[in-house]
Amino acid sequence: MTGTERAEPSDVREPDAAGVALAEPAADDEAVTPAEPGEMPPTHWRRHPNGRWIVGDPGNQPAVVATPAVLVRRRPDLAVDGCRVGSLDYRAASLRGLSHLETGKPRQDSYAVAVTRDGHWLVGCVADGVSAGKLSHRAADLACEKIVSELIDGLAEAGIEADLGKLRWDAAVDSANDAIKNEFLRTLRSSRNQQQEIEADEVTLADVRQHMSSTAVAFVVATHPGPDGTHRSLVTAIAGDSSALLLRDGAWSPVTAVKGAGDEVASSEVRPLPRVVTPEPNAIQLRPGDVLAVISDGIGDPMGSGGGVVGRFLAEQWTSPPDTIEFAHQVGFYRRTFVDDRTAVAVWTAAEP
Repeated sequence: MTGTERAEPSDVREPDAAGVALAEPAADDEAVTPAEPGEMPPTHWRRHPNGRWIVGDPGNQPAVVATPAVLVRRRPDLAVDGCRVGSLDYRAASLRGLSHLETGKPRQDSYAVAVTRDGHWLVGCVADGVSAGKLSHRAADLACEKIVSELIDGLAEAGIEADLGKLRWDAAVDSANDAIKNEFLRTLRSSRNQQQEIEADEVTLADVRQHMSSTAVAFVVATHPGPDGTHRSLVTAIAGDSSALLLRDGAWSPVTAVKGAGDEVASSEVRPLPRVVTPEPNAIQLRPGDVLAVISDGIGDPMGSGGGVVGRFLAEQWTSPPDTIEFAHQVGFYRRTFVDDRTAVAVWTAAEP
């Protein structure tokens, strides 16, 4: 999580001949030189024999052996979804990263996607639990659940003519904060070492963040285009370093701030939930054929602003909605040093006939 899990897994064997030995990888966000007119572009990705995609140099990653996550309540290593809603298709996948697979930690990423009861709006959230907190996987789940639920309720009241500028973002944040704090209090009160009742006002949000916290980025997209042929949408980076990018005409452009962009030294500082924050939504008019990708930093770190080999790989794979299981394969690509959990929710608008 948050850039701290980029080291190559330690206790792994070198891949055998069936593994891969590729040329030196491009830098994480290094632009790939296009081919001359009439020439085939260079291929920087291919399939490993186990079915996963390799982007650049995989290092030792194909040799990682998974260790069960130690949890009282079982948490799956992989979650996937995909549906068509109105004129939209969406795919979602969340995978336990190689660092967590090797060390027995649970997947800390989460996502939620839902459609309003009237079918007019697709709502989603991607969250990334902060690694230092033992309960951060629950914080990520609760952030997604509560933020999406609050937005769904607000849109249900307004219907197809909803003023997206008046959505209850503050209420969504408050709901997530309260849920995360209450979960922490419940866990604390049930601890065997806890001999006295703890009042809610004795625990601050900063106290909670020491044990469970999460990033969150949410989106709302109209399921049908308006009279001008575009889909009204909003994307909001609520907390932390999860992000969103837009794929249009084969090129990526950031919708939210890109982690480390313009920094001489990349920072791993994150300002996660629960905390008091005033969301600043970004309005987007999605055109026919656009793709909106909302991602955790497990993809965001190697992808950067989308101009490098990872962005080019995903742009090619996501020209049209892939099979749901194949989408998970694409999200789980091997690339040396990038071993964090991976989560992506991608939304495709129907191309013009």
